[in-house]
Amino acid sequence: MLPGGTIYPLTVEFGKTPVRMLKLITSGLNIQGSAGAPRREIRRMLKFCVQHDVKPTIMTWPMNKKGVEDALKTLKDGKMRYRGVLVVE
Repeated sequence: MLPGGTIYPLTVEFGKTPVRMLKLITSGLNIQGSAGAPRREIRRMLKFCVQHDVKPTIMTWPMNKKGVEDALKTLKDGKMRYRGVLVVE
């Protein structure tokens, strides 16, 4: 991440969060919390997507042993893009 970048956690962690403060400070990074957008904004966003034919990018694999192994390899190799889904055959 470039200096001055912001991390937006998308999950909730109730335990300790492993953040190295010195690394955070020396890199000039920020961590920003968010509870999500209000319904009005979500509706506006969805309307925009419909008007402009915006579609999600989804990578799929069959829901079997090989599909799971391939999906995990893609994830471990850092090649997962946006959303990975196992699909029932």
